Amino acid sequence: MRWHMLHTRSARVLAALPLFEACARFGSFTRAARHLDLTQSAVSRRMQALEAEVGAVLFLREGRRLALTRDGERLRSFAVEAMRGFEAATADFAHTTPGVLRIGTLPSIGALWLTPRLGAFLENSPGASVELVTIDADFGTDRKDPISWDPGAVDVAVTWGRGGWAPLASERLMPETMLAAAAPEFVAQHGLEGPAALARVRRLTHTTRALAWNRWADRHGVALVSDHASQLAFEHFFMVLEAARAGLGVALLPEVLARDDLAVGRLIAVPGSAWRTGASYWCVSRPAAAASPLLAELVQFLRSAAGPGDRRHAAPEKGKQEL
Repeated sequence: MRWHMLHTRSARVLAALPLFEACARFGSFTRAARHLDLTQSAVSRRMQALEAEVGAVLFLREGRRLALTRDGERLRSFAVEAMRGFEAATADFAHTTPGVLRIGTLPSIGALWLTPRLGAFLENSPGASVELVTIDADFGTDRKDPISWDPGAVDVAVTWGRGGWAPLASERLMPETMLAAAAPEFVAQHGLEGPAALARVRRLTHTTRALAWNRWADRHGVALVSDHASQLAFEHFFMVLEAARAGLGVALLPEVLARDDLAVGRLIAVPGSAWRTGASYWCVSRPAAAASPLLAELVQFLRSAAGPGDRRHAAPEKGKQEL
């Protein structure tokens, strides 16, 4: 209990140190308040509370200016050293190897969309180098947009979600549209001329987003046959995509991952099957790393690479959509 009380007291004192240092530096609660975008009364109350916490008088009035007491000078020295220590400890948070970008990405978006486009980025950024690694994902929890990778291990993560990831910086690349697609032979064999035709054919499922087919069906007014034998499930979208290419069934795929196959005819999108999920693809990084000019170039390039392809297949949104 005593340790808890000491910890709580220390936390309150440490939180007040930047404000205390500003008051000492400006010699005025009013000027410190203006500098920190606070009210003078709020600053005054915080300093009174700080004096109560440390059990000492920290300020004296000398005319219209504040002066520090001897105890105040001692605390100010500690505050300055503590803030310098913080700056030194966090100075390397933004460190990256010059000219090198370490990109963390989900396996499927990395293999199917990002990797084929990195050559064009490197051509536009002479001297740049890229290291691509996969990041963990945990989309099965109830948490919104969990940070399931170590932000300090990569310069940027290319991931999927609905935004957030505080306190990281996030830049949206493109909204997600999913569509039903299959190999040309499968489409012809089963007469897949519209969403209703998908009710009884074999469906290829992503295990992490197992409810996607049901929500797609609700959106399109299709009653899917509840027959587990008619489905194949895979852990990653690149597996789902490969199964669709092999003619094993119809897949519900993010358009961005199927874009190249659709363009060359390896897959055919079922007419009218597009579904805007409400999620998007994002670049997520530490705020300090986000200031890197090379990272800014990458984000701009990826936004350009996202292009109009997502909109090409997207059906008009009808009310609230969800994944």
